[in-house]
Amino acid sequence: MRSSPPSGTGPNPYVYGERIEQVVAHHARLRPADIAVQQGHRLLTYGELAQRADSVAAALHERGVTAGGRVAVRMTRSPELVTALLGVLRAGAAYVATDPEWPHARVLDSLRGTGPDLFITDDPVPGVDGEIPVAPFDVLLSGDPAAAPPPERDGTRTASIFYTSGSTGKPKGVLSPHRGTLRTLVDCPAIPLDSDAVFLQAAPLPWDGLSLELWAPLLNGGRSVLLDAGAATLDAEQLERVVGLGVNSLWLTSSLFSVLAEERLDLFGELRLLLVGGERVSVASARRVLRRFPELHMVNGYGPAEATIFATHHVIRPADVAEDSTEIPIGTPLPRTAVMLLGPDGRAVPDGEPGEGELAIGGDGVALGYANNPEETGRRFFDTGGNRYYRSGDIVVRDVEGLLRYRGRIDHQFKIRGIRIEAGEVESVLEAHPDITAACVLPLEAVPGRRELAAAYATSDGRPRDAAELRAFAGRQLLDAMVPTVLHHVDRLPLTGTGKTDRKAVGQAVRQALGPVPAPGRTPQETEAERDSQADPLLAEVRDLLGLPALGMRDDLVLAGANSLDVIRLAARLGRRLNARLTASDVYRLRTLEDIGAHCSAADAVSADVLPQPTEQEESDAPLSHAQQRFWLAEMSAPGAADNMIVLAYALSGPLKTETLAEALQDTVRLHPALRTTYPWAGEAPVQRVLPPDEAGIGVELTEPPADAAGAGLQELAEAVTADWWDRPFSLEDEVPLRVRLCRLDADRHLLCVQVHHIAFDGWSETVLVADLQAAYRARLAGGPTEQPGGRLPYGRYSAWEKTRLAEWAKEDLPFWEAELCPATPPFLPAPTGAGEARRLEAVLQVDAGTVGSLVKVSARYGGPAVTALAAGAAQAIAATFGTGSFTLGSVTAGRFDPALETVLGYFVNPFGIRVRDGAGEDLAALVGRTADGIVAGLAHTRTPFDEVVRELGPDRSRHPWFQAFAVLQAEPPSGRLGDEVTLAPVRVRPPRTAVELMLEAVPEAGGSWRLVIAWREDGVDESHARRLVEALRTALTRIAVLARRPSPTPS
Repeated sequence: MRSSPPSGTGPNPYVYGERIEQVVAHHARLRPADIAVQQGHRLLTYGELAQRADSVAAALHERGVTAGGRVAVRMTRSPELVTALLGVLRAGAAYVATDPEWPHARVLDSLRGTGPDLFITDDPVPGVDGEIPVAPFDVLLSGDPAAAPPPERDGTRTASIFYTSGSTGKPKGVLSPHRGTLRTLVDCPAIPLDSDAVFLQAAPLPWDGLSLELWAPLLNGGRSVLLDAGAATLDAEQLERVVGLGVNSLWLTSSLFSVLAEERLDLFGELRLLLVGGERVSVASARRVLRRFPELHMVNGYGPAEATIFATHHVIRPADVAEDSTEIPIGTPLPRTAVMLLGPDGRAVPDGEPGEGELAIGGDGVALGYANNPEETGRRFFDTGGNRYYRSGDIVVRDVEGLLRYRGRIDHQFKIRGIRIEAGEVESVLEAHPDITAACVLPLEAVPGRRELAAAYATSDGRPRDAAELRAFAGRQLLDAMVPTVLHHVDRLPLTGTGKTDRKAVGQAVRQALGPVPAPGRTPQETEAERDSQADPLLAEVRDLLGLPALGMRDDLVLAGANSLDVIRLAARLGRRLNARLTASDVYRLRTLEDIGAHCSAADAVSADVLPQPTEQEESDAPLSHAQQRFWLAEMSAPGAADNMIVLAYALSGPLKTETLAEALQDTVRLHPALRTTYPWAGEAPVQRVLPPDEAGIGVELTEPPADAAGAGLQELAEAVTADWWDRPFSLEDEVPLRVRLCRLDADRHLLCVQVHHIAFDGWSETVLVADLQAAYRARLAGGPTEQPGGRLPYGRYSAWEKTRLAEWAKEDLPFWEAELCPATPPFLPAPTGAGEARRLEAVLQVDAGTVGSLVKVSARYGGPAVTALAAGAAQAIAATFGTGSFTLGSVTAGRFDPALETVLGYFVNPFGIRVRDGAGEDLAALVGRTADGIVAGLAHTRTPFDEVVRELGPDRSRHPWFQAFAVLQAEPPSGRLGDEVTLAPVRVRPPRTAVELMLEAVPEAGGSWRLVIAWREDGVDESHARRLVEALRTALTRIAVLARRPSPTPS
């Protein structure tokens, strides 16, 4: 696993020593009379500071504090606080700064979590007496400086312990090393600091902002100006005051920076260095400041406390604040800092290449772990290649310049006013209220640019509580920024299908309670009165499905945010409700609920297909569906074809209960007849024969990683664990199409591996399977009931019904495909040299979330689903690479045209063709428009199985007449949790073989990016053409994304 390496040359932050107190002592020897610390008119020189720190160190040593010890400090912001902190370091110990304003309960939590040797405070805390020795600061000043212990030299040891929000409801103590602070603030080219630096210290004392603001000047011979002790926070008035004292260097959270940039722009003219961060930096605010003061050196700094102050930094350039700029990068790693991007499978994105993933941080700044919390340390820190890394939980993109750009959190942590908050901690405190039974906390931006903390809660008697009383209750244990400003009472918290709190629904409910928010795509002339008058159960259902509480009848559904799966569900549900046949194509064509309603109520509207009703009695020897017949025949003629199988893997992290998982699997198998079906020959044809659950023989095979897989990444491990499956064909006549393995990696890490035959499973089925497995596992843990069979349509009833509809569908579909695809275009790819399957090769192209967003927007503007941009890009790339302008590109539709099919396991996918004309043309917008039209028209005719279309049209079949190349946009693989303690993340397993000549498959990833896999047969496309295709595709997609900036095309 490779990563950006820490710099070992160039800047040397350790030239005066590796520890904070060593470097401060160096400057005290050089300039003892210079001012080190100032608060108002109180001054402390370097010489005085060093001598007093020695006195404190001597007194601590006398009280048993030794090198490697820990000392808690609870003092107001003052020169005495600085002396105490430096004295603790001088004694060789680490300090734990706690805020005098903290609730006593939080102080006790931090003390007990740290286990300090001594507690320095002038204000006794109830509950501490007898647990921890306490010493007032004044007493420590009486120590003899000459008796201070010998200086320590090891900068890898802990300097300070900062407490951050914890997911268990208890804060976590981050062990920050000396080197982490020095590598940020000494000899760092992008953060110029010297003896002329006058830096304001205003950050909360227990935050790593304290290290930045306090040690930045003192490690460089400069001056630290402390905010007045009576000032609760920095505001424009306070800033004006300290600027008057000479402050020329400043750290501001992004939110405070935006406020000050609006209120007192003139104050920034007195600064020479401005560091901002903690949240996304407003481009507009940065533009406003830098346009007025272009000489100001302004740096965007990013880093969790576990990385010690900053992990990456970026000097803000004019281009970053240009009118068309939408974000400011978080930049590149600091000196002696390593970063890597981890994909969903845990593998590193190749170093130096554009890509997206979770940011892992290593190097000299990475924390040593969490105080007295080895379990949480093991979850968030890992070692690879001899280096230690911290998994930040932040999704970032690396662009073509090599700059990192922040995309968001992968969990439920977020920042409010620069303070990192874990929802679980706030929820835990709220749920400790005697009347609150459940709470859900989330960030809310009811007003653009103003982020607040919101909480929905349920009570034991179903009645709301006084908001002020609840805030006061929470404030007794939480910091101000962690106390919700918006409190919304609900009868009960909404749950997802897996039994978890539905945070999306909670957010919608809270926003709705606060008032209407304009929906994207809204027709400007539509009034709220019209909107209200048109509201009905149909509109309510669509609003709920799309998560758009203010959607109106005339809003453009696609521009409002409906994705491809949403459109499929909309077509199914609206068609059923309005009793008319409605396809995804119709939704893309009509776009608004008003026009969809008119279409469905028209006199010539075709009635919706009516599926049979679910029944508790399972079908006996049902006929195979058309797709199943194809898979059955293929398996009989070429057993074990890789294209006919799916191998899935999931990384499970946390204390997994393997017996409970096995029971949950049996519950899931019981729920889905397709998983326990065999396909024997009966009379004149094969049939679906459903076995009773206890006869299916499905269990969880327990295994260990292969001996030769030591040190492998998750993807390599998953592929090693499942390698033999690819060479073990299913005996469909007497074996069910499912195999499951659980590989134990260590006590809290497992790989869950699943193999399924396509005869019973498609991509949509994966989401259904995982959701039902999660629900069953949760129910088993709780000892509650699991879902019983009978409530869903068995696949056998669908296939029997399908036989009755094929002829009718063909009447509607065949004329269209004959006109669209005939005559077939000649083959355009090099002919494979072998028959059947061949070794499968692939290249992976990462498409960042910003580009994906633009591609989706372009597709919607031209009236098509998101696959439109992918298909148009593929068409242009294929045309450029293989010298063809006219050909047919394959894609697929989910085939689930009725709501009853949404939760059914089975194979419903149907391919269709997109005719490409003039793929090599220069007019890219026209190509996108033609592609959208072709896809939307094709989707209206995808009921008939496409192999039946091929049979009826009768083209030359020496090679596939239409599907040499596919462009497919998959659904995002499922992830989440098993129960509350075990996370589940998908791990991709690459098939070893394929019969498909060329496949371009985009898989959405967490954070909104695409993993675009280009796969081909080894005996077909050669390596040079493959490389050219990848680059051509990258270029085409980039050019298509640019179309998002153009005005919307005029409807034809």
